[in-house]
Amino acid sequence: MLRHASKVIKKTKLGINPFPHLFVKNLIPKKELKKLNRILPSFREVSGKDVLYQSTSETKKTLLPSSQIYKKVIKEESFKKIDKLFKDLKPLIVKKFRPYIKGSVRKKYHNTRLKYHSSFSLMRSGYKKSSHLDRRDHLFHILFYPYTDGNSGGELKLDKLKNDKNTFDIFPGKKDLKTVKKLKINNNHCLFTLNVPWAYHSVNRYSGKKDRKYFYVVYDFPIKKSGSVLKNRKAGFNDNLFWNSKVEVKSSKRKKIFFSE
Repeated sequence: MLRHASKVIKKTKLGINPFPHLFVKNLIPKKELKKLNRILPSFREVSGKDVLYQSTSETKKTLLPSSQIYKKVIKEESFKKIDKLFKDLKPLIVKKFRPYIKGSVRKKYHNTRLKYHSSFSLMRSGYKKSSHLDRRDHLFHILFYPYTDGNSGGELKLDKLKNDKNTFDIFPGKKDLKTVKKLKINNNHCLFTLNVPWAYHSVNRYSGKKDRKYFYVVYDFPIKKSGSVLKNRKAGFNDNLFWNSKVEVKSSKRKKIFFSE
C-alpha cells in the first residue's frame, strides 16, 4: 500500500494557490479500499459518550483515538493498515512541502520532531462548514475519504482573503473571502494541506443519502495538551507558537455560528 500511495503522491503536482496543498486521487489500491469500507462503521452505529460532536447540528460524528469505539475499530486489519500508511507517509509529505514549511514556520521549529495522530469521522446529509482555519498545532492536516456519495454536494472549497491581513481571522466573514478552488470528493480522494495561517477551507452542504466517511490525519508540533484527547479538544487548547503569522478569533458571533452548523 505504501509503494502505491508514494508513487501516486510523487506524480501529483503540488498546488500553491490559495495555499500549499496536494489533492490526490486513488490514494490506495482498489482492493484495499474495498476491504477498508467493509469494516468501517455507519453513522447510526457510532454513539455514546465517546463521540465528539463538533457542532450543535450533530450532522458529524468524530471518534478520537482515546475513545473506546476507536480502540475497537483499529483492531481491524484494514484499519491498522491505513493508520500505518499515514504514519509512514510523513517523511515524503514533509519533503514535498519543505520549501513552504521554511517560509511559513518560525525557524526554531523547522526541524521539530512531529507527532502523528488521526481520527475517524462520519457526516450525514445536511452537513456543511463555513470557512475557517484548523488548530495551530497542526503542521499538516490530511483528509482521506474512503467512502462518500460522490454526486451529492459536500465539495471542499479552498478559500482566500480578498485583502491581505497582518493577523488572520480563524472564522472570517463571507464578504472577506473568495473561493479559489472547489474540489469534488469521490471515494479514495485525499487532500494534504500545509496548515499555514491563511489555509481557509469550507464545505458545501452535503445531501448524500449515504454517510460520508473520512479520516482526519495530522502531523503536529508537540504540545503538552494534544487535541487527540477529547477533554483537551473540548477545552479548546490552540497555541499559535509555531507560525510566522498571527491568527485570532475576531468575531465571537461568527465562531458561535460555525459551531452551530
